[in-house]
Amino acid sequence: MKGALVCICLALFMALYGAEYVCNRDSNNEPDCTNASNLYVPIRNFYDPTRYWNCTSVSNNAASVGRCNGTGFDPTLMKCVNWTEWKWTPYCP
Repeated sequence: MKGALVCICLALFMALYGAEYVCNRDSNNEPDCTNASNLYVPIRNFYDPTRYWNCTSVSNNAASVGRCNGTGFDPTLMKCVNWTEWKWTPYCP
């Protein structure tokens, strides 16, 4: 009985933990800069294909970067590309 209770609690914890990191198509995809894996990584802005997010510090919010003047941000290549090369990709895999 105790083993079943532990398994249920563990499953509930994993479900709640996983729900926090699910891709939300209705958001602008601003990253959590307190997560060190997001530092200095260009991250797609769901609302504007000419912009991307950039975390420069774990203590600050992400900056919306608009360096793709006349081009679009390609989330696969993680850089700005010419519109002739840019392809729309689904927000959430």
